Amino acid sequence: MTYKNGIKEYALTGVMFGVPMGILFGLMHLSLLHGVITGFLCGFLFAFLIFLFVKYQEKKFDKKRTEIAKERKIICDGGATINGNGGWMFFTENGIEFYPHKINISTKEIVIPTNTIESVKTNKNQILVSANGKTIAIVVSRNKEWKKQIEDALTLS
Repeated sequence: MTYKNGIKEYALTGVMFGVPMGILFGLMHLSLLHGVITGFLCGFLFAFLIFLFVKYQEKKFDKKRTEIAKERKIICDGGATINGNGGWMFFTENGIEFYPHKINISTKEIVIPTNTIESVKTNKNQILVSANGKTIAIVVSRNKEWKKQIEDALTLS
């Protein structure tokens, strides 16, 4: 199952960008109307560009999904961010696999085998995975669903 962002996430992205931009432009032009219109347009444009980027990444990682599916069962996958590096994360029968975008500071792949995972918790939009005595915060969409899938796999193994 691929977990994708919904309209709520894109709307929130647009608001979080559009409000500060609206305030900035409103103050620059000393016009509330100018600020509201500019903020709305900036927020909408930013959310739309993020939507296009995510769709591009989904398509790009389809190839990786096909490769992985030939070797092992994929339980769920979706966009993720670890330590500020965005990419795509797969949870397979073997564990968590994170493949970063090529334009990150770090392009190191991260693999957390299922047998090393001690616990999984949620915090806001993150899952906190404890493995080998370390906790890794992973930003994902639908974190409660990710947590359930990982916990279900842990109880089976």
